[in-house]
Order: sequence, then C-alpha cells, then structure tokens
Amino acid sequence: MSSAGDLMGGRYRLTDRIAAGGMGEVWQARDEILGRTVAIKLLKEGLTDEEGFTERFRNEARLSAALAHGNIAQVYDYGEDGNLAFLVMEYVPGKPLSKILAERGPISAADTVGLIGQAAAALHAAHRAGLIHRDVKPANMLVTPDGVVKLTDFGIARAVGSAAMTKTGEVMGTAQYLAPEAAMGKDTTALTDVYSLAVVTYEMLGGRRPFNADSAVALALQHVNDTPPPLPSEIPPPVRAVVHVGLEKDPALRPDSAQEYGRALRQAVSDSQQLGYNPYAAPPRPTPASAPGGPSGPQSGPPSGPQTGHPSGPQSTGQSGPQSGPQPSGASSGGHRLPGASGPHQTTGSTGKAAAGEKSTGSRRLSPLAIGLGILALVVVIGIIIGVMIATSGGGSKVPSPPNTGPFNSPLVTYTPQASS
Repeated sequence: MSSAGDLMGGRYRLTDRIAAGGMGEVWQARDEILGRTVAIKLLKEGLTDEEGFTERFRNEARLSAALAHGNIAQVYDYGEDGNLAFLVMEYVPGKPLSKILAERGPISAADTVGLIGQAAAALHAAHRAGLIHRDVKPANMLVTPDGVVKLTDFGIARAVGSAAMTKTGEVMGTAQYLAPEAAMGKDTTALTDVYSLAVVTYEMLGGRRPFNADSAVALALQHVNDTPPPLPSEIPPPVRAVVHVGLEKDPALRPDSAQEYGRALRQAVSDSQQLGYNPYAAPPRPTPASAPGGPSGPQSGPPSGPQTGHPSGPQSTGQSGPQSGPQPSGASSGGHRLPGASGPHQTTGSTGKAAAGEKSTGSRRLSPLAIGLGILALVVVIGIIIGVMIATSGGGSKVPSPPNTGPFNSPLVTYTPQASS
C-alpha cells in the first residue's frame, strides 16, 4: 500500500509502519514543515470508492479535530493524496491497553479506576461536543509510560458505519464490547459508550471479558440477553457494584453519563478503603477454564476477535498538549502497579474543574454507600426494637437475629445512578 520514505500530501514523510488493520495502516511519520513526529492513518483505497464516504469522512475529521482534551489523541490534519485519504494525528509513544492486559492483567481496582477515570473524562468531553465514540475498547486506549490514557479513533468509526449502513445494514462496533442497543441496531447514545467502558473495566478487573463466543452474532445475543458472570470476590464489593450497574441492559439504568460512571468508580475505591478492603491488591489471574473471554493478545492495530461492521482499528498517536484526567498517586501494596497508577481521589477533565452542573464529590458529600448503610442500619435497629417489644408482650419469646444481607456479613450496597441535575 505504502512504504517508508513516501511523502503524503507533500508534507508528511512516512518512517515506520506501526500497525495494519481492516481500515488501512497506521504509520509514524515526520512533518517536514513543523519538524515534529506524527502518526498518520492511511485508509484503504476501496473505502474512498463508497459513494459519499469521502465527504462523511471529511466532516467527521473536522469534528474530531475540534476535540481538545488531554486524554484524547489530537487530530491535526486531514488530506487526500491521489486515491488515498489520510488523517494526521498526535503520536503517542505508549502501549494500547489491550497489550498491557495481555502482559499484566488482571489489574488492581485502584489502578483500573485510575485509567478508566481518564477514559471516562475523555468520553464525557466528546459527548458534550456531540460525538459518540461507538467503538470503545482496550485497543483504542493508549497508555503512556507515565500512566496517561489517550483515547483514539474518534469519528472514524462513525464515518465508516455510515457508509456500511447505507449498503449492508451492518451493526458498527467491536462485538466483544458492543452495547445491547447497538447490537439490536437501535440508536446509539452517550450511554452506549458507558456500557462499552464498563465492559473494559470488567476485563481489567477480572482478567476476562464478560462474554465470549465463536461468532459476532452469538456475542451480540449474549450482550442482549445474558447476565454477566459476577466479578471475582476479591474485588471490593462497592467497585463490583458500580461495574455491574454500568453493564445494565437498559441504558436508563446505567450511570447517566461517562463522567458519573468515573465519579462513581472513584467513590467506590474510597468507600472500599473505609470498609477495610485493599484496592491496590491485584485480583488473581483467572484459570483458562474460567476465562473463556480472556484479554486479547497484544494489539497496536486491528482489534482481535469477531467484528461487526467496520471497526476503525487502533492508532498509535502521540503525546502533546496538556494532559488531564485522574493522575495516579499512592504506593502499591501488592499486585501489578502501572506507571502512574492512580489512587482513590481523582479529578476529571482537562482542567481538573467540575463541568457545569457537576455535583461535588468532596469529602463532605455523603456517598451512595454511606447513605445505603445508614438506611439499612436504621431499618435493622427498628426491627430489633419491634422484635423486643413483641417478645416482651408475648411472654418472652425469642427474638430472631437479623439475616445476613451480603456475603461479607454486612449489607451489600449497590450503586444507584443519580438523576441528572
């Protein structure tokens, strides 16, 4: 298709091929005018032959280039060279999360939340700008050596999906991370990305994806109909609860935004520490028998496993501009620590300031866990008082002990999404 030394658009000289996928190739290149390293994604020649595809791709490239966030790989330029269309992007000298999972997964709750929180901040910024990613997966999340997440492939999947839907009606996205509404061909929303991000979170914590099958159709049906297997019991219950709420089939039951999902995860890590759990301990590796959907092998290009539609494939893009999202802190007390792994208290967004209307997550706020525990404790106390009164009036009959409400001899509190303000 292309070779090292080729000059694209009279400006970008290809140096090293980084990856090849279903849509084309990703190259490291040098901008001969500005003298900087960039990443260039070259689209396959056949894609530009689709009627209207080139114009859709131009429009989506413009929208993607308008996204400015420290956790989003920046789009610099768009061009056409003969019958080739290409994107020029920020070059990120890191690894895709898919490769990190293959090498070091599963990952501790604290480290997982540190990385997912950054991806959630990036998605929230995109959603506020009117863009839905629709292909959130580990291969599209690059992690720099200092632990900064860069989300890639904004807009490209949307453009490809538009061209594919016109001709074949194919569903767009990667089957392993496909939200139920997307699998059924319904309209995708910001909550579609939240579901996919919850699947990634599940995989990071459990060392396997929630569903696995031999075909894309079977995987889609599992996402639509099946309940995800419970995460390992070693993962703190508050964290497990938030992840499973993110995996709700009905979008209305999920956290109401990517920002809220990231906030709830950070709160769950903090609550876990208060309950005496160690969120820095890495969960045990699943055995092959219990991990049919284990993490995919190293990916710096095309996603592994069955695909539906035309996945855009990952990009290796680069590190520049302000970096935002949760920044790691704290020391590991066991398990695999990632570079820059985060602690329980994080900030989101490129400036660390709350978005308009965002609720405070400071120390004075009562968390869902604290509220739930307080209510349950009150109910138990009232029940005991009533039981004593009945026992006293009934001639000293024995008062039954309140039953266990969770596997840890304490009420198992689940996360409830908050209504939008």
